Amino acid sequence: MKKYFVLVFTALLFAANASLAQTLIRFNESVLPYNGGLLIPNFGSKTLKSAQEEANGYVLYYKDEELKPFIPADGYLKHPTAMAVYNNKLFICNSTNIVVYNLQKKTKPQIIKFTTKDKAINDLFLKDDTLYVSATDTDTIYKINLKTKKFKPQKWITVPSPNGIAIYENTMYIASIPKDYKNINSENVVYVIKDINSPVVEKLNNAPALYDGIAVSADGKIVYVSDWHSSSVIAIDTETKLEKPVFIQNGMTPADIALEGTKLYIPDLVNHRVILFDIQSGKTNIIQ
Repeated sequence: MKKYFVLVFTALLFAANASLAQTLIRFNESVLPYNGGLLIPNFGSKTLKSAQEEANGYVLYYKDEELKPFIPADGYLKHPTAMAVYNNKLFICNSTNIVVYNLQKKTKPQIIKFTTKDKAINDLFLKDDTLYVSATDTDTIYKINLKTKKFKPQKWITVPSPNGIAIYENTMYIASIPKDYKNINSENVVYVIKDINSPVVEKLNNAPALYDGIAVSADGKIVYVSDWHSSSVIAIDTETKLEKPVFIQNGMTPADIALEGTKLYIPDLVNHRVILFDIQSGKTNIIQ
């Protein structure tokens, strides 16, 4: 009986510790404004290296200054990054695939597979009934028609190591990052496709960097892009092409940013936190 009690107590303690761990931000690469709050995916592993090998990922929900579990560590999320919600389904980039959760029913998630060469399914952007997906290591942006029963990626266009993608009306902006995420080359700039219905890839700027996330202002006049090299978020005027830093912090590792009104959400991946920066007022808050 005593042995049984010890086993039960140990199991409950382990479950409590696991539950506590999954309410903490741990290697968060992306954010998504959702239902008045913020979805935050986490690798959940002890190190970035182990995150590539383990499936400890989970998603948190932040609202009213409180972090709550949203998608638990269920063994499906290995390296969760960008997200989108369509018809009560949550699409999550997951390194080599996209995991799709039904937000109305507790069912086994659907897996959208890509080619065996695609090892860095990195970002996605929802436009009407189409999901655009970047594959950094294969220089590819895919399209997925969400009106079909089977979600099948179709190769759409080639762009040098695309990372973050964002669309304003019919114009797409793409942040390029080195495939090894370290050695910057001349191709690692911000690109623009002025009309996604007749796609032609052009350079928006000529300053190579470690670009990651990208977002567009509500009026389409400013593109915000995060840069690991300068630990900053940079604003690029879409007409003049002039650029300036809007937020800099030493040691910051700015990943897949999001913009909601004047609020800029910056996932600080290695520092396990999200920075909330109000572009208009200059005020900063931290979620961690």
